[in-house]
Amino acid sequence: MKWVLAQHDAGAVSRLSDQAGVHPLIARLMVGRGIVDAADARAFLSADLSTLTDPGVLAGMELAVRRVRAAIASRERIVVYGDYDVDGVTGAAVLYLALRDLGADMGFHIPDRMSEGYGLNTAALRMLREQGARVVITVDCGITAVKEAAAARDLGIDLIITDHHESAAIPRDQPTSGPAVLPEALALLHPGLVVRDVPDTVRQGISGLTGVGVAFKLVQGLLGSRHDDPRLTGLLDLVALGTIADMGRITGENRILVRHGLGLLSSDPSQLRPGVAALKRVAGIADKRVTVGTVGFSLAPRINASGRLARADAAFRLLTADDAGEALRLATELDAVNRERQAVEEAIWGEARERCLQADLAGTGAFVLASGDWHAGVIGIVASRIVDEFYRPTALISVRDGRGKGSGRSIPGFDLYAGLLQCSDLLAGFGGHKYAAGFTIDEDRIPLFRERLSAVVLEQMGAGGFVRTVTIDAPVTFDDLTLDLLRDIERMAPFGQGNPEPRLGARGLEVASLRTVGNGNKHLKMRLRQQNGRFIDAIAYNQGQPLGSRFRGGDRVAAVFVPRITVWNGNTGIQLEIKDVKHDRQ
Repeated sequence: MKWVLAQHDAGAVSRLSDQAGVHPLIARLMVGRGIVDAADARAFLSADLSTLTDPGVLAGMELAVRRVRAAIASRERIVVYGDYDVDGVTGAAVLYLALRDLGADMGFHIPDRMSEGYGLNTAALRMLREQGARVVITVDCGITAVKEAAAARDLGIDLIITDHHESAAIPRDQPTSGPAVLPEALALLHPGLVVRDVPDTVRQGISGLTGVGVAFKLVQGLLGSRHDDPRLTGLLDLVALGTIADMGRITGENRILVRHGLGLLSSDPSQLRPGVAALKRVAGIADKRVTVGTVGFSLAPRINASGRLARADAAFRLLTADDAGEALRLATELDAVNRERQAVEEAIWGEARERCLQADLAGTGAFVLASGDWHAGVIGIVASRIVDEFYRPTALISVRDGRGKGSGRSIPGFDLYAGLLQCSDLLAGFGGHKYAAGFTIDEDRIPLFRERLSAVVLEQMGAGGFVRTVTIDAPVTFDDLTLDLLRDIERMAPFGQGNPEPRLGARGLEVASLRTVGNGNKHLKMRLRQQNGRFIDAIAYNQGQPLGSRFRGGDRVAAVFVPRITVWNGNTGIQLEIKDVKHDRQ
């Protein structure tokens, strides 16, 4: 792993420290995130709900609000059309709950991953119209549904699209294989579609909204109320779940929504919505504080499992349940499905990993693995795991009846979408962005695709280009690491995409002691001392075997770590979570 020390303007750091009254290290971390103004620094640390953007900056908001309010007043049936992933399910739940509380005649539809696939489909729209729907509001889908929007119009449905995905008709940072025209819906709500003369800072603030975030903006517009309206703030638990699960950037508006949503998710169990309380209970975290990591590793997988192996409407019903008993039944069902998903994932992972271990890694640009036994709903997760271990762009393909459904993941430095573009003549269809993509391919073309994608990666990256890097935000000494400083760092949370957890580095450390711990001795615990002075405990998760054999007591090392506050038996201390450690030769 290559270490890179982040470089910052020393003058900007000094000025921000003085003007904002923050520790020089905090100022350095903020400058590294593009925050150089004292007012911006204070706004960042406060994450106040009063600074939320006016929903009216979204170009279709006024028309959407007017039509929905009219439908509520005349008792026309409104259907929320979501998606089967966490972002789509939580976004649909946010909109459904808000509209139900406003007195709307409500329905919902969550498409089935296997039989319907992603996004709007005409058959579902026809069914919804037969059931009396007059207004259909999409969540987390629809921005490329040109034909489906035309079908909705022909069926007499007023279609309101709320989405955040890429479209060639909305130039943004990421490429897309979608059409270069927008669907002709009644209204389009999308972070890239804003009214004229909106300041760049506002555009940037909302640019990272996920599907649930856009749905929340529509609720904000419908309520037309203050930022502290409990009908609005009471939905932030769901907004946080969806934003984190969809890897939304924890910057701008997202950061405000997620911070307050995590607070809501961490409330006393008696104060939680029944579905969330039940979900935390089956996850074994009923009384625990919820963090970004908790959502990613404990809550989101259980919600996602429904859409991967079963029907996602089970997760939707859980999040919108009013009865605690019904919520617990649904949460238990999802927990069982998640265990099934884990078993399926482990089986695929074991087979795929074995194939990777047998490959000539030096001559492999990308892994392209296919099987008729793999479940299409799980291969994306396994592709991510292969990328994590082998550090190669990876595509897994589930083959059925001569046609493969693929899911790919990539590494920094290789644009997966651009790579698929160079293989487009071999694919039946594809879409996505630089780090993740999906595609379909005829089975007989998989060998050619494997050969070409690997060659494209090798040509761009070079044989020596597959080097992991870790960015060190700042060098520190152990004397710098005080509880007050760590509490200041915690004020920069929540951490995630766009606002990574600060990684610090220190040299001249002596390994006072070390031992492996955990099931299978997976983790390495160390006690480190700097310059014959202060001792600090450290732990390297899932690195017990490789590191435990490389180091001995008395070794001099350098380490990259995240410092954390710990509480044990009523005592508060500091522990370093080791990200990488090397022998220090200087």
